[in-house]
Amino acid sequence: MKVILVGPGSVGGTAAVLMKEAGFDISVVCVNDEVANKISTEGYKLTGKKGDHCVKIPAFGSIDQLTEKYDICIIATKVHSMPMLAEKMLPHIKDDALVVCMQNGIVTERLSAVVGEHRTVSVMIGFGATAKSLTEVEMTSTGEFYIGMPKGQTSPKLEYLRKMYDSVLPTKISTDITRELFSKLIINSCINSTCGIAGNTLGIVLDDPRAREVFINIATEGFYVSKAMGLKVPPYNGILDYRFLLISKSNAYKSVLKAIFRGFGKLKYSGVKPSLLQSLERGEKTEIDIFNGYISEKGKQYGVRTPYNDLIVKLIREIENGEREISMDNLKEFDCLAK
Repeated sequence: MKVILVGPGSVGGTAAVLMKEAGFDISVVCVNDEVANKISTEGYKLTGKKGDHCVKIPAFGSIDQLTEKYDICIIATKVHSMPMLAEKMLPHIKDDALVVCMQNGIVTERLSAVVGEHRTVSVMIGFGATAKSLTEVEMTSTGEFYIGMPKGQTSPKLEYLRKMYDSVLPTKISTDITRELFSKLIINSCINSTCGIAGNTLGIVLDDPRAREVFINIATEGFYVSKAMGLKVPPYNGILDYRFLLISKSNAYKSVLKAIFRGFGKLKYSGVKPSLLQSLERGEKTEIDIFNGYISEKGKQYGVRTPYNDLIVKLIREIENGEREISMDNLKEFDCLAK
């Protein structure tokens, strides 16, 4: 099967390198001809958790350069551009093609509105990566993938897609992909936003007790929202069981839970600089809407209060607009909520 990946950045680039190296017929669409030529002739470099790789991948500088139709299209760009790119890809995919949204957060509805539910596949991304340049990425953490279609559909192409992702990390097909996505959404909302306002890697941020308080309250609100939505969210990575948040009212138990979250974060993601913080440091708009913004939005829809998520969205917006500096001092803003 012929596969095209649009947006070989930190996440997409990691996947493309390992999929191509495993023998899959994958090409990529890059930001311009110069980058495409470099990837085609010199190779895309991957370092980090899965070793050093340099793989030449057929690459195009724009979607307009494509001349054939593809069986599978993976869109691994920022979420704000994903629907537009999916629409541009429609003339270049087969009638029974699968289109994959490879973004953090829950964006299934945005893609299916463009390509249809019968083509839509979502991915729960179980690893971290940092772009070193437009043609080099470091894989900073590993985990697993879950893939699935909106209503739990399956097809031979979905199984083929599972094999592709399995060449990157262990991959399972889920019949309820929203549950898996929400599990990742909760931890992502804690990591990305807290590090974003504080301006440090997770290992440093979680050493601060104020950050641990924010972290656990973001997660608690997220889990209550998931329950209101009727989702049975599984433990993240099979380890981090959010059900413990339901009994975290006592200070003694809450302290134990904070220690568990701190240990999990420092063990798995200690040196990670999350994508949201990277965007803020580059002066770019973030994807806060699909992290804490999603929890806030669904909280309003389902009648669940989300003051910690609401405030973190406000603080990130202020940083984006140049009205606030990135600083550990931003954690003081939550003092009023802790009282």
